[in-house]
Amino acid sequence: MPDVATTVAPEDKTWLQAAGLLDLDALFTRADLVAVKAKLTDRQTLSVALPEGRVVFVKRYPKVKPPGMLRRSPFSSPAAREYEALRRLAELGVPTIHPLALLEERQGKRVTRAALLTLGLDAPQTLEQLVLAGLSARRRQALARQLAQVTRRMHDGGVNHRDYYLVHLRVGQSDRLFVTDLNRADLRREVPRRWVVKDLAALQFSAPAGVVTRTDRARFLGAYTGKPLRACRSLVKAILRKAAAMRANTARKVARGEANYHLR
Repeated sequence: MPDVATTVAPEDKTWLQAAGLLDLDALFTRADLVAVKAKLTDRQTLSVALPEGRVVFVKRYPKVKPPGMLRRSPFSSPAAREYEALRRLAELGVPTIHPLALLEERQGKRVTRAALLTLGLDAPQTLEQLVLAGLSARRRQALARQLAQVTRRMHDGGVNHRDYYLVHLRVGQSDRLFVTDLNRADLRREVPRRWVVKDLAALQFSAPAGVVTRTDRARFLGAYTGKPLRACRSLVKAILRKAAAMRANTARKVARGEANYHLR
C-alpha cells in the first residue's frame, strides 16, 4: 500500500488537519474544491474557502512522471519543486505565496501522486491586468523599479522562474508585487546567464506593446542591472533576441490552434 509523506509547518498542521486538508485521498475527491484554472493533464489548481475566512489553494498532481522523465530534477515531484521554491523566495525576502503543506504518495522511492497547499493571497489582479487597465506614468515608474528589485533579489538568491510572465506576478495592496506559479522554477547557488536572459525576455515578451513604453522597459532594465543601458548592450541584445524567439514560437503555436494567453 502506498505511503503518504507530509511536510507541513507545526503552526499550520492543526487547522489544516481539522479542515481535512492533510488527507491526500480526500484532496482528490472532495466536492467543495473549486477549479481556479483550466484543468491540465498533469495538474489541477483548485481552491477552498474555509469558515474562518481562510482560502486555501490546492495544486493536485494526479500522476507524477517517473524521475527519469523529469528535467534533471533534484526534486521528487513538481509539487516539491514549487514548495521548495516558495520557501527559498520567502527566505530571500521576495514576496510570494505562503506554502502550507506538501503531500506526496510514494510507492517505494517513487512519488506517484502529489499535492501542494498554499494560502490564498489578497492580491486579486495580475500585473498584466493592472497594466492593461491603464496607469499613470508615476505609478508605472514605481512598479518598474519594484519589479526590478524583486527580480534581482530572486536571481541573486539562486532562483530562476522559467515562466516569468506578467500574468504570474500578482498585485496586492499598495501595489505590492508577489511572485507566483513557481512549479517550473530552478534553485541553484547561482543562476546562469542564459536563464537570467530567459526570465527577463519573458517579462519583455509579455509586457503589452503600446501600453508598456520603451522608457518603462529601459527603466526596468536600468534598475535591475544598476548600470546605464549602454554598459549592458550584450545583455539587452540577448533579451531582445530571446523575446523575439518567444513571440515567433508562440505565433506558430497559435497558428496551429494551440491557445496561448501570453501572446500580445
